[in-house]
Amino acid sequence: MIADPVAGSKVTHVTSESSEASGAVTDSNDWRVTVRLSQAGHAKQALDALSEPQVEAEVHSRLGGKVVMGSGGGSELFLYTHSHDAAEAAQQSVRELLASHDLTAELSVDRWHPVAEEWEPAGVPLPADEAAIHAERAQVDAEETSESLAWGHALYEVRVQLASHHESVALAEQLRSQGYPVARRWRFLVVGANNADQAAEFEAAIRELAPAGAQISSGEVGATPFTAFELAANSGL
Repeated sequence: MIADPVAGSKVTHVTSESSEASGAVTDSNDWRVTVRLSQAGHAKQALDALSEPQVEAEVHSRLGGKVVMGSGGGSELFLYTHSHDAAEAAQQSVRELLASHDLTAELSVDRWHPVAEEWEPAGVPLPADEAAIHAERAQVDAEETSESLAWGHALYEVRVQLASHHESVALAEQLRSQGYPVARRWRFLVVGANNADQAAEFEAAIRELAPAGAQISSGEVGATPFTAFELAANSGL
């Protein structure tokens, strides 16, 4: 079942699973130290202390590179590093610095998992082979699908802008005949999808069916559906 782009309805659509799985791509800030201050409102004080020139110089010396810092506001502070060792060293530096300022906090080290698109504890390994990557992606798809169905709207959408009203009507009918959940407004179509992989699959299929010149994209719906329609309304199209 796919959550329809129109609230309150569901549409059945049979999809095929891709046999391909891309590798886990990481970048230079994929390790994070989370600092949860014991008292609310102390994050800025801790951030100011960490930003002092002599402290930054010490951090550079110990870690061999810069640590990116940011405050989540309230009682949390985040430091992003390029490796597990750097994150552990940053954690120790922060713990010592906080103690010197009579600040107490709970510290933890996490690693970004690009397939799951979420932070996991440092001890949770990245998927190491195609089977593990596929399993992690399947879990993300299941979670997004569950959220989509619970919300009652598609969590993702494929947006199509056609050159004419006639083309939009024809494509909408063709897509509906194949089981896609379609909402149409004048020259615009939105096709709902329950998760990111499904949206990518639908977008690829629609590109094969759409007439030349159609503008096609996909992405998260956000707080409300019909993103393409709202943008079109603002542009007078």
